[in-house]
Amino acid sequence: MLLTIAAFFFVLSIVVLVHEFGHFIVAKLNGIFVITFSIGFGPKILKKRVGETEYALSALPFGGYVKFAGESFEDVESGNEAAEGEEAEIPEERMYRSKSPIQKMSVVIAGPLMNAVLALLVYILSLFFEGVYINPSTVVKEIRGGSPAEIAGFEVGDRIIEINGESFEYWGEIDRLVTFEEGVGSRFKVIRGADTVEVEVVPEYDPESELWSLGIHSPIPPKIGNVKRDSPADEAGIKPGAVILSINDTLVTKYSELTEIIHPRPGIPMKFVWELEGERHTAEITPDFVQAPGEGERVDVVKIGGIGVGPYYEKRKIHFIDAVRYGSRAFMNLFVSIMEFLGKLFTGRATLRAVGGPLRVGQMAGDMIRWGFDYLVYFLAFFSLNLSIFNLLPILPFDGGHFVLYVFEFISGRPINKKLHQVMMQVGFVILISLMAFILLIDIFNIFR
Repeated sequence: MLLTIAAFFFVLSIVVLVHEFGHFIVAKLNGIFVITFSIGFGPKILKKRVGETEYALSALPFGGYVKFAGESFEDVESGNEAAEGEEAEIPEERMYRSKSPIQKMSVVIAGPLMNAVLALLVYILSLFFEGVYINPSTVVKEIRGGSPAEIAGFEVGDRIIEINGESFEYWGEIDRLVTFEEGVGSRFKVIRGADTVEVEVVPEYDPESELWSLGIHSPIPPKIGNVKRDSPADEAGIKPGAVILSINDTLVTKYSELTEIIHPRPGIPMKFVWELEGERHTAEITPDFVQAPGEGERVDVVKIGGIGVGPYYEKRKIHFIDAVRYGSRAFMNLFVSIMEFLGKLFTGRATLRAVGGPLRVGQMAGDMIRWGFDYLVYFLAFFSLNLSIFNLLPILPFDGGHFVLYVFEFISGRPINKKLHQVMMQVGFVILISLMAFILLIDIFNIFR
């Protein structure tokens, strides 16, 4: 429990700090007097004034805020804005209310933008410093019947050494080296027994899946990479590097067979045999009930069996340019998947079981840190981008709601009516509180169902 709480606050504090820093730094650039920069709400536990701004750590860590001079309609006397009873005269031109609509738009959009930038940087820097996970195999282990590879003459056991004249080092390089164009072949050089053979393959395109295919595969072996802390596998003594030999006396030859056996059997004890550093081990392991995406077009979350292990991959260092390319691609894939999920949620093609609030976020953070710190870092990117998109909802008090008001102010040439603004704020808070209560109920239902 303590590990889960620590992981949750680690993720939340960084995401909130970056979000509020976005508002803060752009306000400073626009000459706005910043009174307070606080991580958390409520009573201030720690505070220190640096220059004109008070920096604080407050008691309730669920969020944070930046307070500007002249931020609300009620701020009339600038002297009343000074913290700690300080008798400071704040010039009107430094008031938030005195800035142009464009300047105020830049301030409110900076928070969500910084969260998106954080997610992108996490992907890029993690890939650069940690490297990419690869399937180290270069050997063809499966060939699909009737596929381009079978027609071209590939054989099981062929070891690929070159594709289109470039050296082939690991399985994931196929996507980079093969030419995926209609009617265009790629030349493979393979070692077959004692001979070196050249095979030319023309990939085929599947319009339904929108994917290109060669028909050759090199499945991941049943070797264990990561082991989740406190999981059934961890408690049974399975360590990274272990090779699963059999489950319930059924021989296991590839990692996909491991998942095929475990996933349908949550809560059912099974006999596992594995080998580690030349020694054979046997234990009875009962898979936990774990949440996983459901199959089918409708987005859902189902419970399957899991023992807390992941497949073995090697890490390969990459150049910074490749890290930028891969990281940007991962960021865009995440953004598209979030937007697609929101679209399915509003059209009824996603169940409420797939929705998560603060309790589920905390639970997920705890799960990630038990898998490893690198998992938690990627979860940080996931959460930060989700928060960025959520904050752009066009209702008050979200940043997106304020942005819409300033767009109206820019177009009309005058600020919105004070009474209308107050009504919109009140309605927005009602919507926000109702939404938070609804999501909290969903969280409780999803966690304890």
